[in-house]
Amino acid sequence: MKRLNLNISIIAFIFLSIIARIIAAYFFADTRLDNEWGKLVHNLEFSGILGINVVIDDFTALHKFANPDDTVLPSIFMPPLYAYFIYWTKLLSAHSFDLIKTIIFLQTVLSLVSIYIFFKIMRKFESFNISFLLILIFSFFPMYIYSSSQVSSAVLQICLLLFYFYFLVELIKKENFSDLIYFSIFSGLLILIRGEFIFFYFITLIYFFFYYNRNFRYLLLSILISLMIISPYLKRNYSYFNTIVLTKSFGYNILKGNNPDLKVEGSIPYMKDYFVNKNLKIRTNNNYEVELDNYYKNQAFKNIQENPQTYFILYFKKVFSFLFFDFNSTYPGYYNLLHIFPKIILSILSFCGALMALRKKGFFQFLSIYYFSNIFLFSIFFILPRYSLILLPVQLLLSIQLGKIIFKKIAQLVH
Repeated sequence: MKRLNLNISIIAFIFLSIIARIIAAYFFADTRLDNEWGKLVHNLEFSGILGINVVIDDFTALHKFANPDDTVLPSIFMPPLYAYFIYWTKLLSAHSFDLIKTIIFLQTVLSLVSIYIFFKIMRKFESFNISFLLILIFSFFPMYIYSSSQVSSAVLQICLLLFYFYFLVELIKKENFSDLIYFSIFSGLLILIRGEFIFFYFITLIYFFFYYNRNFRYLLLSILISLMIISPYLKRNYSYFNTIVLTKSFGYNILKGNNPDLKVEGSIPYMKDYFVNKNLKIRTNNNYEVELDNYYKNQAFKNIQENPQTYFILYFKKVFSFLFFDFNSTYPGYYNLLHIFPKIILSILSFCGALMALRKKGFFQFLSIYYFSNIFLFSIFFILPRYSLILLPVQLLLSIQLGKIIFKKIAQLVH
């Protein structure tokens, strides 16, 4: 009977998770693929080149949907994995299904897979009841439900990240070669979806393979396997840009977040309006995005050098916004209670839990380092609401550590 009740509870949980995402899709789903992902996929179809900039004249290129006779410049601005996810979804659906509805359906499936993997990670450290409680919070966290209905890489990234953590835990416990392969494959995929993940990947290797004095051959094999995953895209970039690099967007990102508008979430109007009339004289050849990004980088460094104190203060405003919330956000629905209340509560709990976890060597100390590394790195640029969503599983894991410490203290006081 107990087993039957448990199965009914699990089925009910899965059913409600699906229903919540269907409701979110009904009210909030994207209806058009007209953002940067849409342009990349459209231009790839028309020209065979993954690019967002279309040549207008010798010194002008615009982000636009290419026509059959247009020249598309190869892009190095964005990591490719989510664009290829959309592209292959479109090819495999063979125009038989609505593309956006198909993407949202696949992201709903991925979110359910993520919930299952998160539960498996939790069960390695916690009881069934605590694990089930956390996946309830994870599954029905408003921002996570909402993200499934958007054409955004967030759901795919969370799924890959949870597989990454899962096989990392397995590798730590068993040192199984197959776990090393899976861990390394997901490392490579995460680098392809977010270029800066290479930084977190090496933090992971340093922590577990050096700090724990693990097998040095495993370290080299992991790097080799991950390199094999990203090497086709590195080869593509080398052939176009004559340089071995995954993405080239440092300049754009640092200028978007460090300009006279002084906005935590970065200033798109500044990037669009300030430069629209600039005669940059950058030739519209394959190196167009590389040279444009270098220009952005120089302008950002000039801003910071001229006003170091202002941008130093702005940096810590970004850190606070990432840790807790943004007082001046312009994102629609940001201050909706369904978003802001759970965000603030979880932010406070996870921040305190991260500080506690730093004290003791192990997986949760690593999660704390990973958590703070994300915050300190992204705050150099700008902070968007979806950035904290990517850390949702980490925040939940760190929050439960705080809860355990509090309950332990209470138990000691009672006795």
